[in-house]
Amino acid sequence: MMIATAAKRPKRAIKAAIFTISLAAVIPFILATWLEKRSSRGEALFVLCTQILAVVPGFFGRWLRGAFYFAALDRCSWETHIGFGTLFTHRGAMVGARVSTGAYCVIGHARLGDEVMIGSRVSIPSGKRQHMDDAGKLAATTRFEAVSVGPQSWVGEGAILVANVGRECIVAAGAVVTKEMPSRCLIGGNPARVIRQLAPAPPPARAD
Repeated sequence: MMIATAAKRPKRAIKAAIFTISLAAVIPFILATWLEKRSSRGEALFVLCTQILAVVPGFFGRWLRGAFYFAALDRCSWETHIGFGTLFTHRGAMVGARVSTGAYCVIGHARLGDEVMIGSRVSIPSGKRQHMDDAGKLAATTRFEAVSVGPQSWVGEGAILVANVGRECIVAAGAVVTKEMPSRCLIGGNPARVIRQLAPAPPPARAD
């Protein structure tokens, strides 16, 4: 166990160095969004930056997006993998450590727990009442709600989440989650439902 841990240290140091270089490369984007946040309530510059960085391909794009979101979102770990074409539409999102997304995802006011894995073309809007008042009628104003995905949950390709998902869940491809889901369950369908409960993960083996 100690040998495996020691072997990871150089790799982590290399990643940290690449992240630092990427952070320096996106400083103009970070400054633009910081000034916008300080001077107004708008997010036009933030969205413009996310759209530009979303289409940077390959290895470089992955690191540039991660560095930008680390600085621009309300909270974002530096250990992320944000896929090509994926963008966050609001700076109020929060992203935990070792979160990974596929390509072409659109994410709003989300709270993504540690080690969440998201497939391609997943949509997480800012709740299901963005254009409704308290009576459920259409309204001109916009109401944002944070949608949470619990730690270690997996979200399949093309899923749409407008309600919270618990920890250690599997959301099937194409599922449409419209009501809050408990932890440790397999979720699927439109509208989504709990298909079955999942057994908790076994505890890690102890080193002798």
